[in-house]
Amino acid sequence: MKKLLVFFPHNPYPPRTGAHKRCLEIIGGLRELGCEVSLLSSTLSTDTKWEASSVVELRKLVREVYVYEATSADYSFIRRLGRVHNWQRRLSGVLGRQQPNGGESPVNSRSYSPPGMLRWFRQLLVEIDPDILVMNYAHWDKLIDHRRLNSRISVIDTIDMVSLNGRMQQAIRDALPAPLRVSEVGEEVLDEKFFEERGLTVSPSEFQVFDNYHYSVAITAKEAELIKQHTKRTQVVLIPMTHEPSNIPNSYSGPALFPVGPNYFNTQGYLYFVRRVLPRVRKEIPSFVLHVTGFYDKIIPRDPVEGIVFRGFVPDLRTLYQECRFVACPVFGGTGQQVKIVEAMSHGVPVVALRAAAERSPMRHGENGLVANNADEFAENVIRLWNDRDLCSRLGQASRKTIASDFSRSHLIEALSQIVG
Repeated sequence: MKKLLVFFPHNPYPPRTGAHKRCLEIIGGLRELGCEVSLLSSTLSTDTKWEASSVVELRKLVREVYVYEATSADYSFIRRLGRVHNWQRRLSGVLGRQQPNGGESPVNSRSYSPPGMLRWFRQLLVEIDPDILVMNYAHWDKLIDHRRLNSRISVIDTIDMVSLNGRMQQAIRDALPAPLRVSEVGEEVLDEKFFEERGLTVSPSEFQVFDNYHYSVAITAKEAELIKQHTKRTQVVLIPMTHEPSNIPNSYSGPALFPVGPNYFNTQGYLYFVRRVLPRVRKEIPSFVLHVTGFYDKIIPRDPVEGIVFRGFVPDLRTLYQECRFVACPVFGGTGQQVKIVEAMSHGVPVVALRAAAERSPMRHGENGLVANNADEFAENVIRLWNDRDLCSRLGQASRKTIASDFSRSHLIEALSQIVG
């Protein structure tokens, strides 16, 4: 039995985001291959608070869960490092020097892995003595001493191109009003070419991090190719989001659904739908209703909007998938993959998505979903599905078949077996 140490920076249970679901999916696949997995995490950066109940549930999947408790010394170190970085940036400005990465902190800055956390990680590394190390995200790369541990297999599940992802989210934040009100959002942030016009790219330092690992796991074919082009040593393995098909009795009689996670791409997508799509839809269908679910506190304005119902975090969406007519994905920014698309398709629910998100998914326009290039097309697709339950059923059933044939657990196991042997 091979022993694996998996580091994931957040509490993935219950899964509130696509990244959480991805983590549990990979762990489940490793367990199915007969591996013994130890999960390491931290309270320093998690977007969901660690609870004792989460540890109990995760121990059903892994040998043990280790959570680093951040200390005041850690936060003090991070503040000092931030001040040093700001001072260096100001000095470079005064001297007229151009800083690497445009003055951004390194993608694997020590601020993500302060000394106390580093000691904790390396002590557990000795105790667990794993055959394989699995890192999630490039930010926490500094936890691993690659030169000393080169004899062990090391893997990074990229999930997102974090440098590009951060730059894109920062661009959205800079363009949003404060406080955030639906009516005060400028047209700029609702433009489908918002990111195209900014020419944002992945930081070269992120590719350098990937080259530290024996294997770099990409979640989309486009990102797999990008990593291959900009690295020299790492072996790239494509493992898209997979999901076991769920044969629920879909009625396609309820509301439309928009599951969201805590990132600004969902903020932008929600604002795009409410401002540019919803008025067109409500003009044709006054009874139209979109239910918003998920982990959206502080990132989505809760202004009352006719036709929008906020459901909050729903631990199990199967009942909603069984009733809803379709899932709307008006997101056009981001890296990685929109997990909400794959999950909806696996439940036999058709998806309406903008092309930017659909291209990174198993969707094929007119075959297993509807793809839009702009707000007018998005509204037209929403109206079509709302008025045609048979179309919902046809596309939904085709969606489920697509996942079953090309994105099921067997494909995940096959891909992971390339790594663990």
